[in-house]
Amino acid sequence: MKSISGTKNTFTLNSKIVFDTNNSIKKKIEKTDNSLLSLQPLNERTKILNSLKFFLIKHKNVLIKYIHLEVHKTIEESIGEFDYALEFVEYSLSLISNYKFEKKIDSNKKLFFKATGAVLAITPYNDPLAGMTRKIAPSIASGSPLIMKTSSNCINLCKYLDHNLPKELKNHIQFIFIKDLSLMDKTVQNEKIKVITFTGSTSVGLKLNNIQTNHLQKKILELGGINYAVIFDNYKLDNVIDEILIRKIKAAGQACSSINKVFVSESIKHEFEKKLKIKVMKLCCGDVTLKNQPNFGPVISKSHYKFLKKLEINSLKKGKLITRSNNLDNTDNLYPLTVINVNINDSVFDNYETFGPLLGISYFKNNDVILKKLSECNYSLATYMFTKNKSLYKKIQALNFGSIGINTTKIQSPSRPTGGNNLSGIGREGGIWGFQEFLTTVNYVEI
Repeated sequence: MKSISGTKNTFTLNSKIVFDTNNSIKKKIEKTDNSLLSLQPLNERTKILNSLKFFLIKHKNVLIKYIHLEVHKTIEESIGEFDYALEFVEYSLSLISNYKFEKKIDSNKKLFFKATGAVLAITPYNDPLAGMTRKIAPSIASGSPLIMKTSSNCINLCKYLDHNLPKELKNHIQFIFIKDLSLMDKTVQNEKIKVITFTGSTSVGLKLNNIQTNHLQKKILELGGINYAVIFDNYKLDNVIDEILIRKIKAAGQACSSINKVFVSESIKHEFEKKLKIKVMKLCCGDVTLKNQPNFGPVISKSHYKFLKKLEINSLKKGKLITRSNNLDNTDNLYPLTVINVNINDSVFDNYETFGPLLGISYFKNNDVILKKLSECNYSLATYMFTKNKSLYKKIQALNFGSIGINTTKIQSPSRPTGGNNLSGIGREGGIWGFQEFLTTVNYVEI
């Protein structure tokens, strides 16, 4: 059992967790709702976010260790996530300073922007800390206190936050720990919850969206995506392959922006495969706690490992293995980066979000055929296009994905909106657009 030393206490992974009951959740929601009024002055929101910022900085090392050990990220990845989490807080602080919460329309008409109300935030395990701050920071900046529910796979990190957050933060951020999933329905149905922001699978997002309530709620849902990359020509091919692989192995392929399948022009097939094999064979997965750090660690659980293995087996029935990365050791749930040549209309990579180090490759001859295929994708979260042909740009821009990267996979930052269309979600996170999801307007007229 691995232990982590904090500033005051020593916390242990898989330590005993006291789970909430229906009554304790009701009390936390009540406390959150009661804090709404005190959070409305802009100086109070600034104070709270500054407190969160200083807390994160003070506890930086222990938070990095929790990310590292609990969700199996490398030290480098864990540090990167911490920095990203802090950026969301800093960006939200700048929004409070610069956003016009009152706008004059004409001499007797004004528009006020105010908090929608108490927020239920539900986050996944793949970016445990940044996933929380990207919801907490804009919500607090808007004047909306939160109930925070996270994945059971990062519950120890959340317990650490719950134990150590200063009082002024605890007044506006309540963590709930749920073992009995039926309590989630009751939490969603609570009339004091005005906004639900969820990041996770499409199946769970649809269930959340369909829970019957006696009141109206706003929902921000960032759901699963079948993210494609398309390589139209050999423009900077070495750099393109590097970018695709870096994006693919981030969080062992368990990132929302991870690439599911790559379409490659038939004209560069041999050059592409030759370079790809060399680069993949240099990658290693292994125990992230070792001094000799691997490129990526194990997937989150045995069940997810089995899911990936099933997809791989089904893909190989009609496809062909191109290459695999290496395993450094025998750590549980290590899944090497596995690259498979599949049919252009392969049902596995086109119908399932792999969410792991499993990558499909298909070759094409006609650009318009590929663009038409992407336009028909229902899981349209993100896509990446690589070409020196600028005449394709307008066709690419017309695709109905939430995010499109042209000659880059670097599409995310606290100042930019992210989110999906169709079955990949509704609403946005990030930037002024994600911030405004937590606001409502008051049309004010004086006579």
